[in-house]
Amino acid sequence: MNVTILGSGFGLYGYLPALHALPCRVVLPERYRPIIRRRAELSGLADNIVFVANDDEAIDLADALVIARRPADQAGVISQLCRRGKLRRLLLEKPLAPDPAAAAQLFDQIEASGKIVRIGYLFGHTDWGRGLIARAAELRGDLHVRWLFRAHHYAVDRSNWKRAEAEGGGALRFYGIQFVSLLAALGFDHVLASRIRATRPGEAESWDATLVNRNGARCLLELKSNAAEAEFAITAPADNITVSRHDPFTAAADDQDRRVPLLVGVCREFLTSEATTAPSDRKSITLWQAIEDVTRREIVL
Repeated sequence: MNVTILGSGFGLYGYLPALHALPCRVVLPERYRPIIRRRAELSGLADNIVFVANDDEAIDLADALVIARRPADQAGVISQLCRRGKLRRLLLEKPLAPDPAAAAQLFDQIEASGKIVRIGYLFGHTDWGRGLIARAAELRGDLHVRWLFRAHHYAVDRSNWKRAEAEGGGALRFYGIQFVSLLAALGFDHVLASRIRATRPGEAESWDATLVNRNGARCLLELKSNAAEAEFAITAPADNITVSRHDPFTAAADDQDRRVPLLVGVCREFLTSEATTAPSDRKSITLWQAIEDVTRREIVL
């Protein structure tokens, strides 16, 4: 199976090594070759890649396509990709679009084309995430979620799309969307409250929310993307659940991005499944919209 990647950032340092671990042939546009050669953790993969002249030629050869671009850029290419008959599979990075309404429209469009589509949510592929999903039906006590970190753009004071809510960035739309997908899979589908706070208009440094599942258990979530100290913790004392670590992801070997081991699982399912959509992908977009509908936004001086 030929797999093409569009995206010279996470597409290469994340998805490329993950696909290298699977039985497929990676086809890339020639312009990615020098980027791969310059990165120590990727340079050894270059000889196993088929390089072609440009993006169009790579897409023409693809049976499956991974798109890891900015949300607005992903949305711009979906229509033409849905018309390509040879292309059967699409894996898109999260968030699918800058906002849930646009994401729902794109998802409908891809689903109507009959192509197999997946969104690159990772939390359900972690050991702790799989454990929570396995116990979803029995969760009856409150679930407390706390994720604190300092995003790179805040650490170096860089202005980019990842801090702009309107472009799909920020604590909820870029980072918290991982939890939205997981909470949808866990059945926390009723939103009681949601708040975003930032020091600048148009940004979202923190997000806190309260959701409820069908058993009446609450999820109390706190996410800060500009925190001084890093912490990742999930506790549910009544259900004997405790997760505590520096961040959600397991360290990877050989200087790889720590998300690569999880992406191997995402890509394996993407390349082998015949199900058109993942059960939780539609639910996650619906829950995202429900969260946005009640979210209060505050500027903190």
